[in-house]
Amino acid sequence: MTHIIPRFLCIALLWCALCTSGRAQDTIYYQDFETPDEGTLDYSTNVAPYGSGGLPTWNVVSRIKGIETAYSGDSFWAVRDADNALASEPVGRLTFDAGDICRLTSARFVFAYNVIGYDGGDDFGYELYLDGFLHERVILVDGRNGGGVSTDGWVTDTVAVPGTAQTAKLVLYFDQNGDDVAGLDNLQLLATGTNGSCAAVCGIKLGKPKLDCTDFTAAADGVRLTLPYRGAEAGVRVRIDGGTVGGDDPALVQDGKIDVQGLQEGQSYILRVDGGDCALELSLDLPADQCAPSDLVINEVLADPGEDINGDGMINAGDEFVEIYNTGDQTVDVADHTLHDGSNSGPRFIFPDGAVLGPRETFVVFAAGSDQLTASCEYGIASGFLGLNNDSPETVTLRNPAGRVVAQASFDDAPAGESLTLHPDGNSAGGYVPYSSIDPDATSQPCSQVVAAPVELLFFTATPMQDAVRLDWATASEQNNERFVVERSKAGRVFETVGQVPAGDGTYVLVDNTPFPGQNLYRLRQLDFDGAETIYGPISVRLDSGIIRLYPNPVVSKVFLSGELPADQPVTIFRSDGHVMLRTQGTTIDVSHFPAGSYYLRLEGGGGAPQSLRFIKE
Repeated sequence: MTHIIPRFLCIALLWCALCTSGRAQDTIYYQDFETPDEGTLDYSTNVAPYGSGGLPTWNVVSRIKGIETAYSGDSFWAVRDADNALASEPVGRLTFDAGDICRLTSARFVFAYNVIGYDGGDDFGYELYLDGFLHERVILVDGRNGGGVSTDGWVTDTVAVPGTAQTAKLVLYFDQNGDDVAGLDNLQLLATGTNGSCAAVCGIKLGKPKLDCTDFTAAADGVRLTLPYRGAEAGVRVRIDGGTVGGDDPALVQDGKIDVQGLQEGQSYILRVDGGDCALELSLDLPADQCAPSDLVINEVLADPGEDINGDGMINAGDEFVEIYNTGDQTVDVADHTLHDGSNSGPRFIFPDGAVLGPRETFVVFAAGSDQLTASCEYGIASGFLGLNNDSPETVTLRNPAGRVVAQASFDDAPAGESLTLHPDGNSAGGYVPYSSIDPDATSQPCSQVVAAPVELLFFTATPMQDAVRLDWATASEQNNERFVVERSKAGRVFETVGQVPAGDGTYVLVDNTPFPGQNLYRLRQLDFDGAETIYGPISVRLDSGIIRLYPNPVVSKVFLSGELPADQPVTIFRSDGHVMLRTQGTTIDVSHFPAGSYYLRLEGGGGAPQSLRFIKE
């Protein structure tokens, strides 16, 4: 005899089962793909449903090939051949948006899934979004070539929601092609209580700041700040008086790095990260004597060896090296100078008494030695190891006996199997480049091959104007110089030409009339008559004055405006058909009650023509 248990009794039994397994839990929302009832968690799909169990299917069914029954009730969501001609997207996604969950304690999503025969290229997993940002992405089933991957029937998984989150959204995705099958059922949002705090919590945590010298003179030198952060926060701004902020934007980019240029030794600064739910301050008191004048530079760094450099028959961390180069015309006493990596755990190498470095000479510090180690310049062996990072940010520092920095090299990710080097030797204005970019047949050269720079650059600066950037540079000497090409980039990956200037009297100016909003990176490409070239830069400048920015876009709940706007800025929002949706004032606008679609935000006042900004409401 078949016994039919009413659906409400199933839920009650589930509730009792949960009660006996630990702390009491409330089912806040659920979705079991049956008839909607109060408490049902709605879902949306990126692909319109189709099919009823055959090939293909992206829909609610009662059975499908290989899955004869639901996890609970009569129906479940079934996926069969998700990447097909009927689907508008190659990856099918189900989105369960729980909205505001800040009052829930120990909240978690729980769901059941059943996968049959996932092979190479097939994946099933989830993405958890907190406060509008991706928090984690997990593959639960990863298909395998040569044999399908299946679960042991229906299995359950739990996705915890951190207590600081204001909103939560879970996306289940199916990246699958062919006659393989998956099912999803009984998704719930559980919590141990509903009396949690909705107090605003900043979604950003600042890391440990790192200061690097950008100049080495007898006067107050320039200092660059690098500040890692975790998380993100819509509407936040990074500000500092007396410096230029660049790097990642924590209002848009989760887990990044803030970069501040233009700071100076001996000065005090306050970096502010505010807006949204954040009001963070970082006080910076820069030492007056951190950077010392020097003709020494760190010319080449090998952090990720790809060949046996030290001749011991192995390719490992013992093949790392750092090359020091004297760019000046005078011999430098380097006795008791110390070489450090970014761990600040003590010197990796100490130059012996009496050590000197002549004009245009190099000295190489190897991580480890061997009987077969040879070099065409003076060298030494590190004390134990160099310890250079090959896949994360690293700084190599040379200090004089007084502990002041005389040379420094920083990089985010060492290129695999090759060094980073200055080119020509000692050309710090050109920045570090992978060795293969200057010699395709080599990966490193642990003793410099001295090449005279065709241009001795005195300075290269970028100055923000109202809607433009002015580039100035000057040279002390030029040999065989044909012209300069000024290039611009948003993020430092791809550069485009802004303009060209022929060789002249040594003083140059070029104005970029179409810079990017926000950060711009500029570099000089110097070209010889014989086709050789040298790169100087990049340098950074921000152009925020006069530019109005709307973010985030697309938006879930609130849009924010940045730029030169009054606190009571008049704002009108129109639907795409011209219907007025809202008239308000300010630079933070709540659009959470708007239906999904396209809108235009119009700014009025200030004596100029109204300005319109388009955004998408999700």
